[in-house]
Amino acid sequence: MGFLNPTYSYLQQNQMTDYRKEILSGESEELEFKRSTSLLKEATQTLCAFANHKGGVLYFGVSDDGTVVGQMVSDDTLKNIANTIKLNTDPKLYPQVEKVEIEGKSCIRVCIEQSPLKPHVAYGRPYIRIGPATQQLDQEQYRILLQPRTNGYGFDFRSCPSATLADIDETTVQRFMETANAVRDFNQNLYLPVDQVMEKLDLVKNDAVSNAAVLLFGKNPACFFSTHYEVKVASFPTDMGYDEMTNNYEYTGNLLDIFGKSMDFLLGSIRKSYRKGEQQGVEILEFPRLMLREALVNLISHRDYRVDVKSTIEVRPSYILFYNPAQLFTPTITIDALKRHHPSRPGNKLIARVFYMMGLFENWGGGTLKIIESARESTGIDPEFTFENGMFSLKIYRKPTNVNQCVM
Repeated sequence: MGFLNPTYSYLQQNQMTDYRKEILSGESEELEFKRSTSLLKEATQTLCAFANHKGGVLYFGVSDDGTVVGQMVSDDTLKNIANTIKLNTDPKLYPQVEKVEIEGKSCIRVCIEQSPLKPHVAYGRPYIRIGPATQQLDQEQYRILLQPRTNGYGFDFRSCPSATLADIDETTVQRFMETANAVRDFNQNLYLPVDQVMEKLDLVKNDAVSNAAVLLFGKNPACFFSTHYEVKVASFPTDMGYDEMTNNYEYTGNLLDIFGKSMDFLLGSIRKSYRKGEQQGVEILEFPRLMLREALVNLISHRDYRVDVKSTIEVRPSYILFYNPAQLFTPTITIDALKRHHPSRPGNKLIARVFYMMGLFENWGGGTLKIIESARESTGIDPEFTFENGMFSLKIYRKPTNVNQCVM
């Protein structure tokens, strides 16, 4: 099973479709015809609408009724189409533009995926696809589409200036491949070149290395980002105050390294007991590994990486606190919604997907429910979720004991 884009776009579902059959289906929400490239401005507006909706395909050389009329096509024609679309959209769109033969006539097929950076504008105006028509978005529709992007959604898709594939750590990539092949049937050759792996994960497009690629697999992400992406952890002897700590670390490296170090810290900080078995003792943890793992994955994949504040984990006698900059995607996601089954809205889809492929969480939208269930089983006390002033926190309460038990 290979990676798919977070949205199962029209482009991906129809890559091998017979062009003539595609045209016979007629113009639709995801298909548009233009008689010639003289309509390139209108075509750019339509492709903008596709990117803001479900993605789609546009043909040059086909009339509105589906009649194939053909179009003069050269390499310069294809380059001009791609450049015109790129230069007149914001954020820039990079469609797939190709020459195709239909009924013995040359046509141009332009494909665009639903964009994680939507809403896009074309020639300064936003557009949306409604049925077979391209319409300009009104102010309220634009605001709704803009909200996820301004809340940090899409940061991981953006290209990282000056980063190249040479900045990606091959060892980290290979460790990921081994894990993904084992737990998610990724089914990829372990010796696949790094550039091909990155492309399969949508972490590199058109030779542009994404922020997610550098954060997840970079040799030294600190060369490209301020150190706020790192995780700060500490243990405290009391429930209040920051003057006295029993330990204090700031974990650096890429996000996969940081995850491993932070998980080791949590497992080393919780209470443990041992039950005598027939052959060897059985270790009993204060909290299940799965619960701590879910909390840590949420901390990393949902944080707003634009905000210059470190994510922190505090281990105190009465509770464990996870604290990071983030945004709730209201009205879909609220604090109350986190306590029941809810749609998944990770702020960083590419980052979340890599953690998913490594088996570090199981169900999209179900992580908070697992945390609640595990907390109830472990302590009988529900965890506390709060969101205030752009900061999200998860507080997991501990049983009121300071004694590690060892049952032999």
